[in-house]
Amino acid sequence: MASKKYILWILFWFFNIGYVEAQKKKSFNKTVPISNLEQARKIKSKDPNKAIRLIESLLKTRKRRGSLAEEAEAYMLLGSIYEEIDQRKLAFQRYEQAGKILDKIKHPELKAQNHLAMGLLSLDEGNTKLASTNFNACLNVSSSKTTRLKCEIGRADVEFLNENYDVSILLYNKIQQGYVKALDSLTLSNIEAKKAQIFVKKNKIDEARHSYFNSIKNYPTTLSTDEEEYETIENAKVEILTNLEDVDEKIELRKENIEYKENRNFSKQSIIQEQLELADLYLEKGAVEEAERYIDASKNLAEQDATLEQKVKVFKKATEISQQKGALDEAAKNYRNFSDAMDKANNAKQEDLDRKLAILKDQVNIDIIDKNLEIEEKQEALLEQQLKNQRNIIGLLSLLLLASLVSFYFIMRNVKAKRKANALLLLKSLRTQMNPHFIFNALNSVNNYISKNDEKAANKFLANFSRLMRMVLDYSQKDFISFEEEMQLIELYLKLEHARFRDKFDYKLENNTTIDYSDIEIPPMLIQPFIENAVWHGLRYKTEKGHLQVTIKTNDKYLNITIQDNGIGREKSKTLKTRNQKKYKSTGLKNVDKRIALINEIYTKNYEIQVKDAFSDASDVGTFVSIKIPL
Repeated sequence: MASKKYILWILFWFFNIGYVEAQKKKSFNKTVPISNLEQARKIKSKDPNKAIRLIESLLKTRKRRGSLAEEAEAYMLLGSIYEEIDQRKLAFQRYEQAGKILDKIKHPELKAQNHLAMGLLSLDEGNTKLASTNFNACLNVSSSKTTRLKCEIGRADVEFLNENYDVSILLYNKIQQGYVKALDSLTLSNIEAKKAQIFVKKNKIDEARHSYFNSIKNYPTTLSTDEEEYETIENAKVEILTNLEDVDEKIELRKENIEYKENRNFSKQSIIQEQLELADLYLEKGAVEEAERYIDASKNLAEQDATLEQKVKVFKKATEISQQKGALDEAAKNYRNFSDAMDKANNAKQEDLDRKLAILKDQVNIDIIDKNLEIEEKQEALLEQQLKNQRNIIGLLSLLLLASLVSFYFIMRNVKAKRKANALLLLKSLRTQMNPHFIFNALNSVNNYISKNDEKAANKFLANFSRLMRMVLDYSQKDFISFEEEMQLIELYLKLEHARFRDKFDYKLENNTTIDYSDIEIPPMLIQPFIENAVWHGLRYKTEKGHLQVTIKTNDKYLNITIQDNGIGREKSKTLKTRNQKKYKSTGLKNVDKRIALINEIYTKNYEIQVKDAFSDASDVGTFVSIKIPL
């Protein structure tokens, strides 16, 4: 009897210690301060990386003390940052995240602003149906006259893009009449420029010119013509000029533009652009001296205020004209100025690309934070459940001394539940891992394109890479994904690897099945590690070009995926590793084995994986992997 009391006293002390420590941990977690969202908003254009770090800090604490409205605003701010670096897909995903949060709370104006942002982004992408849906949703919830004005303009823009010109001109006129006091000069300038484009489409050139000069008249001269809003005015001018067939008429319109902008004190950059285009028209006529006069005027203005791109155009055109005249010394001087401006412009582009790459790296951290917070929430829920169980056990032990057997039963059940929960957490952790070896080498590939000044290839590779990261991060939160989704990930991954090692291997993805495998579910990232292993440890060491074959077959019981390469093989690959590579212990294939073991145990599955040499008699034995997925 005394021994039972002693055991119960120890158990009571143990559970109370655990309860106190858990409460301390929860209390500590709740004291983390919230970052200043307004500060991030103020510096987003000047220092987007710092703004993202501030948002990252806020999101880390959002589940503890941050409000849902703050969380939604943080994602909306991230969306606007990605828009500024032309990452529109990422921007739209952030706005969608904000929308899901706003659906949980009553904040109509914030919801309207988010619909407005999504509508404008959809309109910019040419998706008029989605844009119209968002503009209408904005008007349904907004009470702000400013927000409603922007959404009304968006609806008119949708009709314009859909070539419903009569409807769009009617809507623009309605806006000008209904929002007289709310219309600022910049908004009015844009509406007039859009009306000018519509009049050109309807072959009303006089009305188009009238609206065009109204747009210039209303455009704020304090703004640079590099502003995005000025592009609408330029589009209207191009539409009018395209409709004019006579070069002299085009010259007259250009001169009228220059005179109008000089009288209105427009920026020198705007006047330089007009002078350059006017010089091109004179060259088209063969009037070299007239062209030179405007180029000389552009050179004088460029020394005061011009973009690097404009300086490149001015001095390039000046060089061509000097060469036509035979003024070689002057041509050499102009060419030196052109070369210097070109170098500076290229450096500026490089810096801008580096800045965008740094921002994209930071956005990956935001996604990782989201996944980590989900894991934390599950851990806290598990902790709450443990505390509840412990309190129940303590109550039972204090009331019934004879209930030791029952208490032992509850303890064992709790241990079993904890083991299963830990196994689920381990499975979640393994899913969220991706081999950094590929990420770092992919970024090196981007850097290689940048060093070769291949901006187009770098942007294309980076876009595909960002898409792959998004798929990996999206899938990592799921226990299972459809086999169709897994194959989409594999196709994108093979495309990226082949782009980097095009001279090392070719690949073929062969599907010999006739069934619809979109309903078949498998663990995410199950196949990718084997393909990565084939490329990095087999094919890239071959002296001649290798081949990678991925085949999908079915029978009555299994979906069979085979991965076969003619690389150097596993044993030979080990002997070629450098000292540093030997220090690196790859976890990709081990993670697959652990995940399969856990999934087979928890979900009672029967996945089978077999790895062996592909060609035992060849000098390069290659590797053959068979993955069987039960149907």
